[in-house]
Amino acid sequence: KVDEKTIGVVCIMGNHYGGQYDPVWDVDAMLTKLNKEKGLQVGIHVDAASGGFVAPFQKELPPWDFRLPNVLSISASGHKFGESVCGT
Repeated sequence: KVDEKTIGVVCIMGNHYGGQYDPVWDVDAMLTKLNKEKGLQVGIHVDAASGGFVAPFQKELPPWDFRLPNVLSISASGHKFGESVCGT
C-alpha cells in the first residue's frame, strides 16, 4: 500500500538467497502512475546488494537505475566481495 504516509519503496537487485532481482522497471511504472493520480512524490531506493556489481553489464536487463525517474538512491555492498569492510 502506497499512500501519503509512504516515504519510499525499496527494491532489491540480487537478494541474499538466490540473487533474484526485483523488477525495478515495473515498480517505477506503477509509482509514476500512483504519484500522478494521488499527487505524491514517492521514490525508489535500490538496494543493489551484490547485483549492483553485475547488473550494469547485463545488456538484456531493462533500466533499473537512475535512468528511471523515480529511482532516487542506490546502494551496493562491496564487502560481499571481500577486501573491504561492511558499510563501504
